[in-house]
Amino acid sequence: MIAICDATERLATALGGGPAATLAASALIEADALEMPRFGIAMLDEWTPALASAPRAEVSQAITWLDRASWFAPLAVASATLDLAAAARQFGVAAVFLRGVRGFGRLAPFVRHLADAGLLGMAGAEGPPFVAPQGGTRPVIGTNPFAFAMGQGEDRVVIDVASSTATMAAIRNARASGASLPAGIAVDGSGQPTTAAAEVAALLPRGGQIGSLLGLVVELMAGVAGGGRGDPAGRGVFIVALDPAAAEEHTDWRQRLAGLKNDWLEGGGHWPKGGTVSPETVMSCDFGERLDAHLARLSEEMTTP
Repeated sequence: MIAICDATERLATALGGGPAATLAASALIEADALEMPRFGIAMLDEWTPALASAPRAEVSQAITWLDRASWFAPLAVASATLDLAAAARQFGVAAVFLRGVRGFGRLAPFVRHLADAGLLGMAGAEGPPFVAPQGGTRPVIGTNPFAFAMGQGEDRVVIDVASSTATMAAIRNARASGASLPAGIAVDGSGQPTTAAAEVAALLPRGGQIGSLLGLVVELMAGVAGGGRGDPAGRGVFIVALDPAAAEEHTDWRQRLAGLKNDWLEGGGHWPKGGTVSPETVMSCDFGERLDAHLARLSEEMTTP
């Protein structure tokens, strides 16, 4: 058994140390703690020594476009997030568009980091076509998750949603196990509804037209404006950070946020936290064994000529 804080420290060291490695390691381990292993340390299968030695290019202006095909994806997103926070404080608002991002995990840890820094954070990621438009019968966009975070402490809000009814990982798992899918989430090659994972040609958007349009917005940002759409090297990702305190007349935004939270809860709503996990959470022995195996491989490959 191992505490999340200790696991994060060990993994961050293996990833090269420093703030970006710590943020990336925290994001991966948090996913395992939330029982989302596909977005957890399993992503270390995609790490190679070549990705560990990628040259650094900082986000140093209000809008930046970066090719990250030669980076380990969690480190690429973590590094961009940290640089973006500094740029947002300088310019009031800043955005970074990444392309060539390989495997990708959860967005929540990265926008949460921006919120903890006193900023408003938004992010989205596009991917290979797997989701049909509302009313459509063939895949056009990816599952295209979107995340938003604002505020600190108890008032902090973190929203992290996929625009599709399911993930590609869920479909792969169902195919491997032979499990049936819920009705109404996918269509087959002829555009007909199916519950057989092996027949799935496209997923449907979450919530109908609303999910379809959210997925389209992410595609427009990360895929079109960011240049990720159709890139064979990987996905497109956008991250935006805004400093609400940049406007002198808007110094009461924290009070407004607290008031909104109170109204939301009194109205019967759920205030989303984005899956925050205590650093003192203790992970299972199985997780510890998997982490040890990954760290041993990373160490061996880094020292092998």
